[in-house]
Amino acid sequence: MAQHRIIPTGEWGAVPAKEAITPAGTPHEIIFHHTDGHHPELDHKPTESLDEAKAFARAIQNDHMHRPPPKGPFIDSGHNFLVTRSGHILEGRHGSLRAIEGGRMVVSAHCLGHNTNPGVEHEHKGGEQMTPAQREASVWLFAHICRKTGIKPSAIHPHREFNPTECPGVLGSGLDAFKRDVAAKLAEGPD
Repeated sequence: MAQHRIIPTGEWGAVPAKEAITPAGTPHEIIFHHTDGHHPELDHKPTESLDEAKAFARAIQNDHMHRPPPKGPFIDSGHNFLVTRSGHILEGRHGSLRAIEGGRMVVSAHCLGHNTNPGVEHEHKGGEQMTPAQREASVWLFAHICRKTGIKPSAIHPHREFNPTECPGVLGSGLDAFKRDVAAKLAEGPD
């Protein structure tokens, strides 16, 4: 089993947020997203290096901070965490990792009406499923968030449940099994 860690914004080269990040209270759900794309320079195979994963996180942040209305621009990455196809986990919006470690959240911009709860992006395009490394890292991340905040695995929701979107694409069809795996990981005890 791989060792997992969350790569903070300072390690992947995030630019500063345009405005102060607003703290939020204790979250009660996790929103499951997909990126609906890959970093444009990658070969679209699930073998990206850590440097490539960091470049993808920077590309997403740049897109979120410069996209035109009504889907932007945001003050920072809209999501709280990103899980790449090679299993790298990266913090999205500044302060998300510190907030989760304290059992709280920051206000983000990933799901209208639910932005005081963590949103996790999964690198994905089209009919792809998660790679084994990506799924393992994602189960670990969701269990970690649940352990730190008290969120129950049953409170993991697909983005499309709340907003008019296809997100998380085909990944949404496997969400029930994913929740069971997160619950099993939690039952194993601390990270």
